[in-house]
Amino acid sequence: MRKLHVVAVTLVVVLCSLGGAEAADSLWQRMAGGYPNHAVVYQYTYEYRSPELELTARVPQLVGLSDTQWQAEFNWRMIQKVMELEAALQEAALEAQELDQEFRWYPYQGIVDFEVKLNQGGLLSIAIVTYTFTGGAHGMTYYDYVNVDLTTGAELTFYDFFNTEAEIQRAAQAIDEKIAQEPDWYFIDQFTPGLFTADQGFYMTDSHVVVCFGLYELAPYAAGIQEFPVSAP
Repeated sequence: MRKLHVVAVTLVVVLCSLGGAEAADSLWQRMAGGYPNHAVVYQYTYEYRSPELELTARVPQLVGLSDTQWQAEFNWRMIQKVMELEAALQEAALEAQELDQEFRWYPYQGIVDFEVKLNQGGLLSIAIVTYTFTGGAHGMTYYDYVNVDLTTGAELTFYDFFNTEAEIQRAAQAIDEKIAQEPDWYFIDQFTPGLFTADQGFYMTDSHVVVCFGLYELAPYAAGIQEFPVSAP
């Protein structure tokens, strides 16, 4: 059976950059003091019901950008990922039915929602949450993060903000300090810079970059999604 975590709504914007990456200090300044963006984030609501699957999705969509082609591509990618999730859940349900005709968990469930974390200074940060239930003791929740420089169309990464060894170490120390406060919750005793990934999850606020880890990455299911705010340097 296809692993569902692969098809959770991974809303990474694979768009061409129109310019070079901003310096980290400039990004922090724009987060804290930038004017509200012209872009407005609204929701597209999608529902699907069948005997095998119930899916409800609130999908972020943009309006108000001067680059309407970029805006249309962004909006389509958001919707397309929900369609991919629906297809994968349907396929998984049919496979389960073929494997066991008598004992089945139906309907499978999928819920997609989002929260705008920052929309100012030419920067946009959205957290997307996808919940799936396909039987068993509990469902699974996955978070993905859209972090975009709207002035260039470039996707922002963790390393655009922490772009030196000293800054990466500073972020790791902030996480390590929080782990030390409640060590029994975590799988590890110490967080080191080598534990950051190439596609490290995070979102922006006006005062912090919040570094995020999914279920089971650093702590058990009961601990939930792990979030670690790191302030500006």
